[in-house]
Amino acid sequence: MPIGRLSLVFAMVLVAGCGLFSSDEEEVLTPEEQIALSPVPIQAVREIEIGRTRNGFVITAFGTAPALGYSQPQLRARRDGSPGLDGYLDYDFVARPPKPGLELNQGTLTARNIRADILLKRDDLRGATGIRVHALSGGVQMGF
Repeated sequence: MPIGRLSLVFAMVLVAGCGLFSSDEEEVLTPEEQIALSPVPIQAVREIEIGRTRNGFVITAFGTAPALGYSQPQLRARRDGSPGLDGYLDYDFVARPPKPGLELNQGTLTARNIRADILLKRDDLRGATGIRVHALSGGVQMGF
């Protein structure tokens, strides 16, 4: 068999073999595991930034997770994204903890750095005077 055909056959076998180790089935979690993997507040927020996009703004928060292994960080809006009485939009900085049994030791502050972003339309900021992001040990705010 010529080298070109051999390479093509090898490539086809390699691609077909990739499916051997993957699964289309979703992992089924017990109710206790689902609760244990629910997003929880991160340890601390260090800084927030507001950037302009073509269609609005992006809010970026930088913080520290309680331990290593936290994932899927997000900013969750309070009051359905409406400003509070003081005009500030409030967000909780949360992340998913590691699966039970897969917890890692606490690690250094640098290793526990975590970041979350949220995209906002211009209308989402209408009437707002600033942004506040909350974590376990307080929060950070930025006025406009």
